[in-house]
Amino acid sequence: MITFLWVALLMFAYNSVFLVFLAILILALYLNSVGLAIIAGVIVSVLYFGVHVYFTALWHLGSVVSVLEPVYGLAAMRKAYELLKGKTRMAMVLVFVYLLLCAVIGGAFGGIVVHGGGKFGTLTRTLVGGLLVGLLVMVNLVGLLVQSVFYYVCKSYHHQTIDKTVLYDHLGGYLGEYVPLKSNIQLENLEF
Repeated sequence: MITFLWVALLMFAYNSVFLVFLAILILALYLNSVGLAIIAGVIVSVLYFGVHVYFTALWHLGSVVSVLEPVYGLAAMRKAYELLKGKTRMAMVLVFVYLLLCAVIGGAFGGIVVHGGGKFGTLTRTLVGGLLVGLLVMVNLVGLLVQSVFYYVCKSYHHQTIDKTVLYDHLGGYLGEYVPLKSNIQLENLEF
């Protein structure tokens, strides 16, 4: 929860800065400086969406760190920042695909279920709505899985040890008859 509160504060500050730049863009439009407004609009859009995707990647990795390691809050965000080094582009692609899938599902839901009253029957809207909600649940569950796997990819990339006993203790209640590994196998040493 503390990690989430720090992320919420970070996103509030980030959105505040975006609103200031948006006000400058609107002022440029008001002053009839169309060329400046187009350039500023493109820059603001690229920076906004690029930074938003980066902050989301940092947020998701920080959440995984706060669950799998004994740190939380700013320390988890700092650890996520360190883990993202070298894998930032991969993280941004994963987050962008996740956000794109959520946007497509949300757009389809809005277009068919919410605003599609005259074009589609009630039964069709209900079935499509249920299908889209189920699809969104699957996207979110796969997203959580990808976050966890990406955490281990980053740990491996930085040659940090993965403490299997902590992972076993964390997952112990879910695994039932799971027998932990006795050897320290690193994925990079395996040849296929």
